[in-house]
Amino acid sequence: MRLFIASPLTNEVEEMLGKAIFVLKQKRTRVNWVAPKNIHLTLKFLGDTDEAQVAEIISSLESIAGRHRAVNSMIDRLGAFPNIRRPRVIWAGLSGGIEQLEALAGEIEEAMAAFGFPKENRPFKSHLTLGRVKDNFQTAELAEAVNSYQFVPEKIVFSEMVLFKSTLTPRGPIYERLSTWKLMVSNRE
Repeated sequence: MRLFIASPLTNEVEEMLGKAIFVLKQKRTRVNWVAPKNIHLTLKFLGDTDEAQVAEIISSLESIAGRHRAVNSMIDRLGAFPNIRRPRVIWAGLSGGIEQLEALAGEIEEAMAAFGFPKENRPFKSHLTLGRVKDNFQTAELAEAVNSYQFVPEKIVFSEMVLFKSTLTPRGPIYERLSTWKLMVSNRE
């Protein structure tokens, strides 16, 4: 089974990102856009996973979730990896709570390495993937649209951690929640 660990979004945030995708879709670039209901903050992609490991992975993630608080952040911009001149991934950027998200992802990274999952070569970048660019046709027009898109900054709280199963289909991936954990809510909020 193909698995990943992520923090899902609220319906309101999905709708806001769907509006951004709608505007960007008007450009003639070939992009595989993510369905708004499938947008999430990836904490760790596991990939193909032996079903026999799932119970231990769930136990490990439950322990991790119990040590972390919900994270307040803000969606405030669009961008691209590796850069806007050669976009391969179009994303919505986060500000605020980045250190807490990095700590959560780092702890997950270490725990999953103990199960034999390879560690990431790149540092964790908190972002929400909106689309994957398929070729370089008309990317200048897309880059201009990404640069000029104006978000009204939107508060977001990452309050859950989910182990998802991903099934790839010709019409896009189907995500199924295998286990969900609430992150602690601070009494000061």
